Amino acid sequence: MNEAPEWGKLIIVSRSINSTIFTDMSNGGIIEDSYFHYKMRLYCAIILTILEGQGRSSLGLTELVKTIVIVPEYKITEVIRELYDFEWFHVEEKETGLDEKIVKVHDDLRKLGLELDTLISSLNISVEAGILVQLVGKYRVQKEKIEVEDVEDLVGKLENDAEPLIRQAKDSMEIQRRNREELKQLETLYSTLKTLLNFDIDPARIQKLKRFYVVFTVAEAGAINEIKRSLPASYVIDAPVSKNLAGLLIVSMREDEEKVDRVLRGFGIKPFTIPSDFPQDLNEAYNLVVEKKKRLEEELKKAEEELEKIKEEAGPRIVALREAVRVVEELLDRLGRKSGLKRFRIINGYIPRDMKKQFESRFGERYGVFFEEEKHEHHAPTLLNNKGVVKSFENITLIQGYPRNDEIDPTPFIAVFFSIFYGIMFADLGQGLVLALFGLYMYRRVKGSLREWAKLLTILGLSAAIAGFIIGEAFGFKIHFPFPKPEVLHLVEEHAETTQFNMSEVLKLIQFTLFLGATHLTIGYTLSFRKALRHREYVEALTGKLPTITMYLFGILFALCFFGAGGDMATLTSSENPVPYLGIPTKTLAPIAIGGAVSSMFIIILGRAIIEGIIQKKGGIVGLMGGGLLEVLENIIHFMSNSLSYVRITVLFLVHTALLMLLNASWHALGLTSLPILIIGNLGIMALEGLMVFIQSLRLHLYEFFTKFYEGVGTPFKKIKPDTSYVEIVFRK
Repeated sequence: MNEAPEWGKLIIVSRSINSTIFTDMSNGGIIEDSYFHYKMRLYCAIILTILEGQGRSSLGLTELVKTIVIVPEYKITEVIRELYDFEWFHVEEKETGLDEKIVKVHDDLRKLGLELDTLISSLNISVEAGILVQLVGKYRVQKEKIEVEDVEDLVGKLENDAEPLIRQAKDSMEIQRRNREELKQLETLYSTLKTLLNFDIDPARIQKLKRFYVVFTVAEAGAINEIKRSLPASYVIDAPVSKNLAGLLIVSMREDEEKVDRVLRGFGIKPFTIPSDFPQDLNEAYNLVVEKKKRLEEELKKAEEELEKIKEEAGPRIVALREAVRVVEELLDRLGRKSGLKRFRIINGYIPRDMKKQFESRFGERYGVFFEEEKHEHHAPTLLNNKGVVKSFENITLIQGYPRNDEIDPTPFIAVFFSIFYGIMFADLGQGLVLALFGLYMYRRVKGSLREWAKLLTILGLSAAIAGFIIGEAFGFKIHFPFPKPEVLHLVEEHAETTQFNMSEVLKLIQFTLFLGATHLTIGYTLSFRKALRHREYVEALTGKLPTITMYLFGILFALCFFGAGGDMATLTSSENPVPYLGIPTKTLAPIAIGGAVSSMFIIILGRAIIEGIIQKKGGIVGLMGGGLLEVLENIIHFMSNSLSYVRITVLFLVHTALLMLLNASWHALGLTSLPILIIGNLGIMALEGLMVFIQSLRLHLYEFFTKFYEGVGTPFKKIKPDTSYVEIVFRK
């Protein structure tokens, strides 16, 4: 590594993971372990090395290295540009506030972002098209390219480009708002004058009556009945003026004038008079209102057309500018934090280990670049590195959350088992191919993260098609291939004109899915054991996790021996019957299964109690034994319930087959005329069953598999140059 300039006393401590397997650091010294504990740690280190492939396997995660960059304060803009161009740099979050030089720029950007957000909301601009729009509409996104010299140039360009668009839209929206308000007021006056003309009522004339007190007013429609009850001696006629208003003609004796006025004041109502800025003649006022109303409607229409034009022509640019503002805002928020030094800025972050030399050669000549070699940090980010088909299954993993950087990425295992589970439950060559073709069509039409879901749908469709080919069914009909193909499963039998399930084949399928589930669970328990080793929880690994695996495997062996003995416990160790699938006499294998299961139970019950209670003096031996006994009982319950959950794979496959059998009965009864029924029915079954099967496959992973070893509380690796949809920012060199 290049020598960095001496900018003060900077101590960089490098730590290797290999040295921490055997030693603990405490108060600056090394604690000497007991011989027993040392041997245990050595044994675990050997197992961990084997599981990790010499300790270098990333298991779906990219190995990261902690990176520290020290730059002079006056070069911070330059280094921001260069880090953005490098792209693969995750800035470590800081609790400190923004640098004073950045605060104003950051505030201006936030204000600009809020204005653009308001503009997008007011114009109803679609920021992200829904899946249906992308599938059937003419949806195309073309990124706008913005080339600038540096961050200051970028901020200035964003403000200059956004200002005229915001001003133009604001002017049109202000005209629109003002016209709408005037039209709303004018609409009430127009309706009132029209009502007066229809009833031939002249307000000026009715006020001159001597014996009667006549008032015409406008009130809310909900208050009419209450006004009538308050004026029982008056004659009240009402007529609708608008949706919420009504015109009232109140006729009373002259001596009741004061009472009528008091009631109207109580409801906040005044007698109607023609506004002073209108002619006091009823007909002339009405004609002027009509003319003014028409003019305002034309102006409003023009303003709305102007806004629609802005939306169509400048909408994509407005969205691109908003995205660019967010990118710069986040960039400054991550790199503009105070570092405690006046003349230098310290930037902490992470880069992929395989980019270490590239980063050093690019930045080491001009800045201080240091690397911390500690491998496992709980707060470090996580960068998934799955490729090809496996990458599509990251969506399933991320439903449970990101793995920690020292955790196991289960995505490769999900890719295998999720496809198998889905294929068995949805086994049909025809429907599987339709699903796969729809996934390919979706992949070509959609953008962004939806493309990975489209790939996943295609893979699952192909899995279902392969399973359908194996059992020889398409859309529920038996198909015969022109080439020899082994009959793996003959599930449906035909007797005369009826069809029914072959129960022996159903039992065969149940046995297979139970075996598949046992394999799935064993992998989960093994990954749990490996996780304990990686976290250096050696006592838990050897007295809890490992015996749980052996207890489960010997338990399966015991169950096979039990079935081999015909379900008779008394003859379990003496029966000559072969164990199913293995062919070994039951009496030979049963003692091994019983001994292995019992030994595993004793290790769980006594192992931690002996190590922590007697050797390490960390707790009471009776309490630790009680905890171990509870763990054994809990394991037995989980073994049975978890394993039986996989029988649902067979059940859903039978449901899928039964629905198709029921639907295809129409073909045998109606022939070609049943074709519309078959098409609609198959589409309905694909939609319903496809979703149910997906949910069941997801459940088997979230509840049966992930719970054994996966936490999903990691922090995703955030590139300093984020993936964008509408804008591409390029810093000119």
